[in-house]
Amino acid sequence: MAGCRSFSPSEQRSLLRVVRTLSTRDRALLTTQWMTGFRVSEVLSLTVGSVMRNGKIVTKIGVAPRNLKGGYGTTRWIPVSNELRRALDSHLNSMKRRWELTPDLPLFVSRQCGTDGSPKTLDRESARLIAHNAFKAAGIENDGRLGTHCWRKTWAQTVYEASGHDIILLATALNHAKVTTTQKYLVPDQDRLMAAMGACDFTRRPRSKVKVSEGARGNSPAIGQLSFL
Repeated sequence: MAGCRSFSPSEQRSLLRVVRTLSTRDRALLTTQWMTGFRVSEVLSLTVGSVMRNGKIVTKIGVAPRNLKGGYGTTRWIPVSNELRRALDSHLNSMKRRWELTPDLPLFVSRQCGTDGSPKTLDRESARLIAHNAFKAAGIENDGRLGTHCWRKTWAQTVYEASGHDIILLATALNHAKVTTTQKYLVPDQDRLMAAMGACDFTRRPRSKVKVSEGARGNSPAIGQLSFL
């Protein structure tokens, strides 16, 4: 989503405290967006079979091309982090109290069932409201750049830093066809930016000491000495 931004480290810490207190469904929903970099539509396309095999959480989650933006390419695989594993495990344990955990069951079920009582996938607007409520609870002011895409941009920034600033690797991780698209996800950290620009003032750098030989002491300049007229 154009205009959305990534979260700062302090904002992420505040969000983590909030997200961990949410219902198991909402916690898993936001953690999945945060820890996979999937778009919200891709997250909502996930089923129980996408994250669980033989009663266990999978080691990596894949989104099929038909559910990716553009509907083409190859399946995008993302490893399951420990934080995500814990959130999914709690969510699935809660789900099985009401539903039979079949592979085709939507992972994020709406509280409003279908007309026949069947489970219905959470819609994008509900996902958006869940995210914004978490932002508000974490004390993050809405400057017009908050949205569900913030999770994806934060994930992208984290991968970029962890990869040693390898933009080609990040483009692959985000499933971008063009690096120019990936560049739009990266915004310099303001503290680091200020520090880098401040370093341009060479007059504040420590001066190296110049050693003068014994024979150079006297009325005339010697090697190692400077004379300014």
